[in-house]
Amino acid sequence: MGGSVILAADVGGTKSYLSVFEPDESGFEPLVERRYRSTDFPGVPELLEFFVRDAGCQPTRVVLGVPGPVRHPPVKPVNLPWVIDPVSIGQTLGLSEVYLLNDLEATAYGTLALQPHDLVQLNAGVPDDTGNRAVIAAGTGLGEGGLSWTGDRYKAISSEGGHASFAPGTDLEAELWKWVFAQFGHVSWERVVSGPGLGLLYDFLRDAGHGAEPAWLAEELAASDDRAGSISRVAAEGRSDLAVQAVDLFISLYGAEAGNLALKLLATGGVFICGGIAPKLIDKLREGSFMDAFAEKGRVKDILHDIPVHVVLNDKTGLLGSAYYGAHLAGP
Repeated sequence: MGGSVILAADVGGTKSYLSVFEPDESGFEPLVERRYRSTDFPGVPELLEFFVRDAGCQPTRVVLGVPGPVRHPPVKPVNLPWVIDPVSIGQTLGLSEVYLLNDLEATAYGTLALQPHDLVQLNAGVPDDTGNRAVIAAGTGLGEGGLSWTGDRYKAISSEGGHASFAPGTDLEAELWKWVFAQFGHVSWERVVSGPGLGLLYDFLRDAGHGAEPAWLAEELAASDDRAGSISRVAAEGRSDLAVQAVDLFISLYGAEAGNLALKLLATGGVFICGGIAPKLIDKLREGSFMDAFAEKGRVKDILHDIPVHVVLNDKTGLLGSAYYGAHLAGP
């Protein structure tokens, strides 16, 4: 597995993780690791060039997980004002091996490198070691992807499923759809299941008269640069019924879409809940409403009950996946 010094990156809409790996049979331990705010840089070449200088280590291979569809580079990320061009990156770093993965492809590969302590089980299910795996990750946006067994290894499945049309399953969700549609037109799952989505759910419940917003909370949210974080914290502290309702609705919607993805991929190998939001809401996820919504699929609910479901606590799963790809699948 050795032979290459891999610069692996998980480029996100908010932050980017970068590491240098020299993989061996013992696994993936970074030689150097950094986190940067993505928008502090004008583009990926500048970000990587800064990191290489900062790390003091010249890579032989670069693998980037990027937030957008990767088919015909250069790539325009969905939530970043950049164009990501592997040719430009290679010229900047003086390398010929530059690989781009969709961020959820990278995250999917990363699930193959996780340790038991990285996971919290929501549903034991019936494990299937060669079954398809589904990966869903709510953060700045909503990423979806998976892994398919090819006979001797897993191959990542890329997807932009987070932008698929949201389908309400209750009267409240139908009311939500109508409210969001009036503002934005198309209502995607990402619109309601993401960091900005939690803020939108809160605004909907407030504006539609489902709860009163105390003045102190209105002031706090107006001054916050992380509304979703503030709402979830206030809800966890039990200081606002409106915030609690917003988080409860978010958890239910997250579970419903995770169940949708599990069915579409027939993910008998498991569903992995990744992204930055799930670990912060782990207690709520364990309460049961997530799995209730996950399995509420009528005649096929027994299939969902048999699927193992885990929350991934490791926020560097995408980074591990880029390294995994660089070590096992990239190059000759």
